[in-house]
Amino acid sequence: MLHLECWLFILSLSGLVVGGWSVCGARTHPEQLRGAWGRRLFVATLVTLGGSGLVAACARAEGLASLGLLAGLLLVAMLWESPGKRAIPADDAGR
Repeated sequence: MLHLECWLFILSLSGLVVGGWSVCGARTHPEQLRGAWGRRLFVATLVTLGGSGLVAACARAEGLASLGLLAGLLLVAMLWESPGKRAIPADDAGR
């Protein structure tokens, strides 16, 4: 069982790095090809974390909580609304 716990920990760390990188890629270039690949990589990371969470649940592993928290926080990071750009009024633009 210790072997599974070690792999779940490694998978959690790699999911954090890849998921964070995909969120940054999707956020910084939303209209370009890089943003589309960031979103695809994000979905692949969530599916991988979900599948490994299912394996951890069947094995009653201790690393299940960290996988669930990581998947939830990555989802919050992707869906978090950043403030929009403030428009300059037309009468203040000339000052």
